[in-house]
Amino acid sequence: MNVLPKDDRAVAPAVDITALIEGQKLRGFSLCLIAWCFVIVLIDGYDQVAAAYAAPTLIHAWHVKATDFGHVFGYGLLGVLVGSLLLGFMGDRIGRRLTIIYGVFWFGILTFVCSLATSLDQLTTLRFLAGIGMGGVVPNTVALVSEYAPKARRATWITLMFSGFSIGAGGGGAIASWMLPRFGWPVLFQVGGVAAVAVAIVSLAVLPESVRFLILKGRAPEQIARIASRLGAAARFGGASVAAGNQQAVRYIVDDEQRVRATPFALFGNGLVRVTPLLWALFVLNSLALHFLQNWLPILFNMSALPPAQAAKAAMMFPVGGTVGALALCRCVDRYGVAVILLLALLGLPVCVSLGMPMPALWLYGASFMSGVCVIGSQFALYAVAGMLYPTILRSAGVGSAIGVGKLGSVVGSVLGGVLLAMHLPVADLFTNVSSVFVFIALLSVWLGWNRRREARESMARTHTA
Repeated sequence: MNVLPKDDRAVAPAVDITALIEGQKLRGFSLCLIAWCFVIVLIDGYDQVAAAYAAPTLIHAWHVKATDFGHVFGYGLLGVLVGSLLLGFMGDRIGRRLTIIYGVFWFGILTFVCSLATSLDQLTTLRFLAGIGMGGVVPNTVALVSEYAPKARRATWITLMFSGFSIGAGGGGAIASWMLPRFGWPVLFQVGGVAAVAVAIVSLAVLPESVRFLILKGRAPEQIARIASRLGAAARFGGASVAAGNQQAVRYIVDDEQRVRATPFALFGNGLVRVTPLLWALFVLNSLALHFLQNWLPILFNMSALPPAQAAKAAMMFPVGGTVGALALCRCVDRYGVAVILLLALLGLPVCVSLGMPMPALWLYGASFMSGVCVIGSQFALYAVAGMLYPTILRSAGVGSAIGVGKLGSVVGSVLGGVLLAMHLPVADLFTNVSSVFVFIALLSVWLGWNRRREARESMARTHTA
């Protein structure tokens, strides 16, 4: 794709943006991009769990039942689902940068307004509306970082960026424990809301648009020239025109992209007819396992005759293992892709089964840690793989649709524990039943990897034929 009139292309020097991106190191422009996207998803992670930290206080303040908060959490997830789908496609139409800024600003305002709620119905409505903005942020940040990352380090960059979400969600507990007794529950929403609005405003100045997106859409040649200069175009390609960033004398190209129209049907075209449904299924199943373990481990460990303090510590090892595992495995995802998800599923099956078995507390901490490595590590890997599977014009929509559909698994996982407990199953049988999810994840991973290899062979054959 070129950004010059046709008559000028014969004499204008070409700057290959793909080559610039592939030659990047993690410093300067790229480091600032990852760091700022880290901050954005950190705020998103905190705001998504703010209601959970406020819930115990609100139960007493509003004289409601704990089970009534299921509507708050459920409708919040529904809002995230809607936002992932709508703002995913919006990012492929108007750009990742503006969609991220609009999404952060939207959920910041709605999160702050949550501090003014006076009833559970009001809070439920506000969490749904805030969820729409939240749902659009992650797929667009994944797409933006993916489009600036060299292919060999794409999963690493996405994992570094997305670890901010886990830190924001986990760190919210420490913030809540300090602020709640001093300022009351509204401050949890006020801090998150103000921080989000501030980040949105600063993003107007510091967050770049995807240069791949701009070139493929034929937009903003001045902006493309500035970004190319920051990527080192002058040093790489030389020439006075390139060094000056003169968009009238330079044409910028990307030569590794499919040209497709961003529509819902495009997610199932050009070799994606099997890939997209398989990716969706993997997101649903892994989200089910993640939210089941995340929500129910403290209760189930306590039912296993573990003292409450030890049960809390054992459950805490699950998110710790997830964050550590994701960071440790990101280079493997860069190299082996879907095969890492297969390996984690095969390891996760016996680890999850063992959680229901009697064992010393130290061993249980280790089992909980490893379950986090397998389940949360797979979730990070899926984000990275989703960013690799789709071309630029479809990347936000592809990642957003996978995240949105995956929220169905989140809802099922959140309520599954209550359903199984109502069946009066032993704790060991309960973990064994849930572990069957890993069998399907492993099978679908093999199928997805096979389809990707077949598509790569067919694409190579078409290239040679042409």
